[in-house]
Amino acid sequence: MSQAWSQIRGEKMASPVYGWCGKILKVDLSLGKIMELDTMAYADRFLGGRGVATRIYWDEVGPDVGAFDPENRLILMTGPLAATGAQAASRFEVVGKSPMTLPEGFCYGNLGGYFGPFMKKAGYDGVVVFGRAEKPCYIYVEDGKAEIRDAAGLWGTGVYETRDRLKERHGKNVRFVATGPAGENLCRAANIITDNEGSATGGWGAVMGSKHLKAIAVNGSGSPTVARPEELRELNRLIVHLSKREPPPVPFPGDQVTRVGRAPCFQCGLDCTMRSTYRTLSGKEVIRKCQSTFVYLPWVARRPGEPIETAVNATAVCNDLSLCTMEIANVIQWLTACHKAGCLTEKETGLDMSTLGTPEFFEHLTGMIARREGFGDILAEGLVRAGEQLGGQAKALFTNEIRDVGSGAGYSPREYITNGMLYALEPRQPIAALHEVSRLIGQWVANQARPGSSPVTSEVYRAAAERFWGGGKAWDLTTIEDKAQAAIKIQNRTYFKDSLPLCDSSWPLMISQTTEDHIGDPTLESRVFSVVTGIDTDEAGLQRYGDRIFNQQRAVLLREGWRPVQDDTPAEFNFTDPVQYVFMNPKVLVPGPGEEVLCLRGKTLDRSAYEKMRRQFYELRGWDAATGLQKQATLAELGLADLADELKKIGRLG
Repeated sequence: MSQAWSQIRGEKMASPVYGWCGKILKVDLSLGKIMELDTMAYADRFLGGRGVATRIYWDEVGPDVGAFDPENRLILMTGPLAATGAQAASRFEVVGKSPMTLPEGFCYGNLGGYFGPFMKKAGYDGVVVFGRAEKPCYIYVEDGKAEIRDAAGLWGTGVYETRDRLKERHGKNVRFVATGPAGENLCRAANIITDNEGSATGGWGAVMGSKHLKAIAVNGSGSPTVARPEELRELNRLIVHLSKREPPPVPFPGDQVTRVGRAPCFQCGLDCTMRSTYRTLSGKEVIRKCQSTFVYLPWVARRPGEPIETAVNATAVCNDLSLCTMEIANVIQWLTACHKAGCLTEKETGLDMSTLGTPEFFEHLTGMIARREGFGDILAEGLVRAGEQLGGQAKALFTNEIRDVGSGAGYSPREYITNGMLYALEPRQPIAALHEVSRLIGQWVANQARPGSSPVTSEVYRAAAERFWGGGKAWDLTTIEDKAQAAIKIQNRTYFKDSLPLCDSSWPLMISQTTEDHIGDPTLESRVFSVVTGIDTDEAGLQRYGDRIFNQQRAVLLREGWRPVQDDTPAEFNFTDPVQYVFMNPKVLVPGPGEEVLCLRGKTLDRSAYEKMRRQFYELRGWDAATGLQKQATLAELGLADLADELKKIGRLG
């Protein structure tokens, strides 16, 4: 522990706390009791966000607790950079036992918008909710005070009506996280939704519903203090300059939907590739982001004469009901295949497939799922569980995209071999980690298609890969050489990034259009952390935090039944189904030596090569190379010696 941390943790508080608020709200809905936890009892080892939330989960959620049990925790956690003015630091993490995973188990999600920073402005670094209220309720937090309030007038409403009623009660500046009818009815793919269209998959809306918790609303007028504010301002100016980029392409036909500007989160001045404000032909202005824009777009586009506004509105339908857009897109794809194969009739599903692509079809399908009506009751258990129930040809028609939480095939290891370890070690699609490789390759592909459209030449790609993933062959996606090392650096960065927290849209800053060499800077995160908190560290120091948090999550998974080696393997299709197409890389191209361009179309992941890479990964992590179990000495060296006794009791210590 550094001297600065010792001072912060010291009884006399010789040094003030910067960045953190120092308190975590804890609410027992069963007893109607409101308590507080000391943030700093966790932050020296786990920072905040995902790190602190995962540690609280380890301490408070046993392996036998079910997702809908009162003992499950809904943990919403910000980090030391939130609400400090640090750029792209408005995210917050949700952790708990997920009803969406099969079997139910530890999982996490990540959201943006305004709720996280306003929780900090209200005086708390996060909130832990457990128990079950006797009747519908919501939690209201304002400037260091929290109350459990009656939600009788909110229960049964959509997220947008909930938003409007909360603003009527608590003012226009109130921020919230809520669930809609899907969460209330325990649909396993029910999201939580924030103001400004933030959402997180994992079934967290259903966890809220199981606790009779409709929303958490916050109002705050404070701000965490910053250790060296002038240095932060200078860093912010540098980061904004380095992050300058062209607006993202509009995913809709330009004659029907136009982009009218960014849709920034709190205190963020960076050029965002994810969030935009669009204007439709009817004059409606809406915020849309990332995957959610495509939830219904392919089917609307195929229906002659159907306005694209139908697809734009479909995202809002999902958000209002609090349904995961990835899940719904997969449901529609699967229903279409089943209908074509004749294994599910319209009488069985209650759906008129001839209307696919219309607003009526989409509203009927999502409504029956959210309200658990008819065939929707089966789908409300989640598509993976529906496949288990229906079996036969219906399950056989699942695509590789279908996974319990997130997509199973996007950016898969068949084309980007480093991602093999990223997929294999996580209980859900690890989208933030997957982006490190896929976005860099995507920019290189753009430059190959139209030279000059992106600064990422083959030379720039290799230089950026070396700086962020390590030297040697980390850049070469045709070999496993140095990929275990690259995967570890990516994982560690993702974990500390989710704990500060920093937005995946902007961090890490791997490429810059405003520097001569176009290479980003992996030290920026540590520099921002240092000036905000006054606790000086460097890139290696933050990597160590990531290593510790990753090992904490590994211990959680092992305690809940994760099978090392066997479960540390990406989905079977990666070894058997040749890749034909990759998002942002339709020709499946990767850089070779010099200016050589290689095509990986038709490739699969080599099983023996993957197993060799996995063994290298175990060794580099300091785990037992044969079993994949953590060693007592490794845990102790990371400051996690307290995990070893419990892992030893259950035979999960190497």
